Amino acid sequence: MTFDQLEDLFYQLSAKVSPSGFHGFLCGRLSCGSVQLDDLVNSSTQWLGLDEDAAQAAQNPLEEFYETTLSDLHDISFLFQPLLPDDELPLPERLMAVGEWCSNYLSGLGEGMGEEFEVSQEGKEALQDISAIAQISSDLEVDEDGEQDYMELVEFIRIAVQLIFSDLDPELDQQAEPTIH
Repeated sequence: MTFDQLEDLFYQLSAKVSPSGFHGFLCGRLSCGSVQLDDLVNSSTQWLGLDEDAAQAAQNPLEEFYETTLSDLHDISFLFQPLLPDDELPLPERLMAVGEWCSNYLSGLGEGMGEEFEVSQEGKEALQDISAIAQISSDLEVDEDGEQDYMELVEFIRIAVQLIFSDLDPELDQQAEPTIH
Protein backbone atom coordinates (compact mmCIF):
# COMPACT_ATOMS: atom_id res chain seq x y z
CA MET A 1 0.00 0.00 0.00
CA THR A 2 1.42 3.38 -1.00
CA PHE A 3 1.37 6.57 1.03
CA ASP A 4 -1.48 7.90 -1.11
CA GLN A 5 -3.53 4.70 -0.78
CA LEU A 6 -3.15 4.71 3.00
CA GLU A 7 -4.00 8.42 3.07
CA ASP A 8 -7.18 7.68 1.06
CA LEU A 9 -8.12 4.86 3.45
CA PHE A 10 -7.67 7.16 6.44
CA TYR A 11 -9.79 9.81 4.72
CA GLN A 12 -12.58 7.25 4.12
CA LEU A 13 -12.37 6.22 7.78
CA SER A 14 -12.34 9.86 8.97
CA ALA A 15 -9.06 9.11 10.76
CA LYS A 16 -7.14 12.33 11.10
CA VAL A 17 -3.68 10.78 11.21
CA SER A 18 -0.73 10.76 8.90
CA PRO A 19 0.21 7.64 6.94
CA SER A 20 3.85 8.29 7.89
CA GLY A 21 3.03 8.47 11.58
CA PHE A 22 0.98 5.30 11.43
CA HIS A 23 3.66 3.42 9.49
CA GLY A 24 6.28 4.55 12.01
CA PHE A 25 4.12 3.31 14.88
CA LEU A 26 3.49 0.01 13.13
CA CYS A 27 7.19 -0.53 12.35
CA GLY A 28 8.12 0.21 15.95
CA ARG A 29 5.52 -2.22 17.22
CA LEU A 30 6.51 -4.95 14.74
CA SER A 31 10.18 -4.52 15.66
CA CYS A 32 9.45 -5.83 19.13
CA GLY A 33 8.96 -9.43 18.08
CA SER A 34 5.84 -11.52 17.72
CA VAL A 35 2.49 -9.90 18.29
CA GLN A 36 -0.86 -11.52 17.68
CA LEU A 37 -2.72 -10.04 14.73
CA ASP A 38 -5.78 -9.33 16.91
CA ASP A 39 -3.63 -7.39 19.39
CA LEU A 40 -2.07 -5.42 16.55
CA VAL A 41 -5.50 -4.63 15.11
CA ASN A 42 -6.73 -3.50 18.54
CA SER A 43 -3.73 -1.27 19.25
CA SER A 44 -3.92 0.19 15.74
CA THR A 45 -7.64 0.82 16.06
CA GLN A 46 -7.00 2.71 19.29
CA TRP A 47 -4.05 4.60 17.77
CA LEU A 48 -6.16 5.60 14.78
CA GLY A 49 -9.11 6.54 16.98
CA LEU A 50 -11.54 4.36 15.00
CA ASP A 51 -14.98 3.44 16.21
CA GLU A 52 -16.13 -0.18 15.90
CA ASP A 53 -17.73 0.23 12.44
CA ALA A 54 -14.69 1.98 10.99
CA ALA A 55 -12.41 -0.64 12.52
CA GLN A 56 -14.45 -3.39 10.81
CA ALA A 57 -14.28 -1.58 7.48
CA ALA A 58 -10.51 -1.15 7.78
CA GLN A 59 -9.64 -4.62 9.01
CA ASN A 60 -8.79 -6.31 5.69
CA PRO A 61 -6.76 -3.48 4.12
CA LEU A 62 -4.90 -2.91 7.38
CA GLU A 63 -4.14 -6.63 7.81
CA GLU A 64 -2.64 -6.65 4.31
CA PHE A 65 -0.65 -3.54 5.20
CA TYR A 66 0.63 -5.20 8.40
CA GLU A 67 1.73 -8.30 6.51
CA THR A 68 3.50 -6.27 3.83
CA THR A 69 5.25 -4.11 6.42
CA LEU A 70 6.40 -7.14 8.39
CA SER A 71 7.62 -8.82 5.23
CA ASP A 72 9.60 -5.67 4.32
CA LEU A 73 11.18 -5.59 7.78
CA HIS A 74 12.13 -9.27 7.54
CA ASP A 75 13.46 -9.03 3.98
CA ILE A 76 17.09 -10.07 3.88
CA SER A 77 17.69 -7.84 0.85
CA PHE A 78 16.89 -4.80 2.99
CA LEU A 79 13.99 -3.52 0.89
CA PHE A 80 12.34 -1.81 3.86
CA GLN A 81 11.52 1.87 3.35
CA PRO A 82 9.77 4.27 5.74
CA LEU A 83 6.41 5.25 4.24
CA LEU A 84 6.78 8.93 3.43
CA PRO A 85 5.07 11.42 1.10
CA ASP A 86 6.12 11.63 -2.53
CA ASP A 87 8.82 14.02 -3.65
CA GLU A 88 6.25 16.42 -5.13
CA LEU A 89 5.57 17.84 -1.67
CA PRO A 90 7.81 20.70 -0.54
CA LEU A 91 10.90 19.54 1.33
CA PRO A 92 9.89 21.07 4.70
CA GLU A 93 6.62 19.08 4.65
CA ARG A 94 8.50 15.87 3.84
CA LEU A 95 10.95 16.58 6.65
CA MET A 96 8.06 17.00 9.07
CA ALA A 97 6.71 13.62 7.92
CA VAL A 98 10.14 12.10 8.64
CA GLY A 99 10.03 13.55 12.15
CA GLU A 100 6.52 12.25 12.67
CA TRP A 101 7.54 8.81 11.39
CA CYS A 102 10.46 8.68 13.84
CA SER A 103 8.43 9.91 16.79
CA ASN A 104 5.73 7.32 16.23
CA TYR A 105 8.31 4.59 15.59
CA LEU A 106 9.61 5.23 19.11
CA SER A 107 6.02 5.13 20.44
CA GLY A 108 5.46 1.77 18.77
CA LEU A 109 8.68 0.42 20.27
CA GLY A 110 7.64 1.71 23.67
CA GLU A 111 4.25 0.06 23.44
CA GLY A 112 5.71 -3.23 22.31
CA MET A 113 8.66 -3.48 24.64
CA GLY A 114 7.76 -1.40 27.63
CA GLU A 115 10.50 0.67 29.21
CA GLU A 116 13.28 -1.89 29.16
CA PHE A 117 14.65 -3.71 26.16
CA GLU A 118 18.10 -4.66 25.04
CA VAL A 119 19.73 -3.65 21.79
CA SER A 120 23.35 -3.62 20.68
CA GLN A 121 25.51 -0.55 21.17
CA GLU A 122 24.86 0.32 17.51
CA GLY A 123 21.14 -0.14 18.15
CA LYS A 124 21.30 2.25 21.12
CA GLU A 125 23.03 4.85 18.97
CA ALA A 126 20.45 4.34 16.22
CA LEU A 127 17.63 4.86 18.74
CA GLN A 128 19.27 8.06 19.99
CA ASP A 129 19.61 9.30 16.42
CA ILE A 130 15.98 8.44 15.61
CA SER A 131 14.93 10.26 18.77
CA ALA A 132 16.88 13.34 17.66
CA ILE A 133 15.36 13.18 14.17
CA ALA A 134 11.89 13.02 15.76
CA GLN A 135 12.55 16.53 17.13
CA ILE A 136 12.93 18.02 13.64
CA SER A 137 11.59 21.55 13.35
CA SER A 138 9.36 23.04 10.69
CA ASP A 139 11.51 26.19 10.85
CA LEU A 140 14.33 24.53 8.96
CA GLU A 141 16.23 26.48 6.38
CA VAL A 142 16.29 24.50 3.14
CA ASP A 143 19.37 25.03 1.00
CA GLU A 144 20.35 23.67 -2.39
CA ASP A 145 21.74 20.50 -0.80
CA GLY A 146 18.43 19.87 0.96
CA GLU A 147 17.19 17.13 -1.37
CA GLN A 148 20.45 15.19 -1.09
CA ASP A 149 20.44 15.61 2.70
CA TYR A 150 16.83 14.41 2.81
CA MET A 151 17.65 11.27 0.81
CA GLU A 152 20.61 10.53 3.09
CA LEU A 153 18.42 11.05 6.18
CA VAL A 154 15.78 8.63 4.90
CA GLU A 155 18.49 6.09 4.04
CA PHE A 156 19.94 6.45 7.53
CA ILE A 157 16.52 5.82 9.10
CA ARG A 158 15.99 2.80 6.87
CA ILE A 159 19.27 1.21 7.96
CA ALA A 160 18.80 2.18 11.63
CA VAL A 161 15.35 0.58 11.76
CA GLN A 162 16.65 -2.62 10.20
CA LEU A 163 19.48 -2.72 12.75
CA ILE A 164 17.06 -2.27 15.65
CA PHE A 165 14.67 -4.82 14.13
CA SER A 166 17.45 -7.40 13.86
CA ASP A 167 18.51 -6.69 17.48
CA LEU A 168 14.99 -7.17 18.83
CA ASP A 169 13.48 -9.90 16.66
CA PRO A 170 14.46 -13.37 17.89
CA GLU A 171 13.08 -14.97 14.72
CA LEU A 172 15.95 -13.51 12.72
CA ASP A 173 18.41 -15.57 14.75
CA GLN A 174 16.50 -18.72 13.86
CA GLN A 175 16.20 -17.72 10.18
CA ALA A 176 12.61 -18.89 10.42
CA GLU A 177 10.03 -17.93 7.86
CA PRO A 178 8.18 -14.99 9.40
CA THR A 179 4.67 -15.61 10.63
CA ILE A 180 2.21 -12.82 11.03
CA HIS A 181 2.95 -11.54 14.39
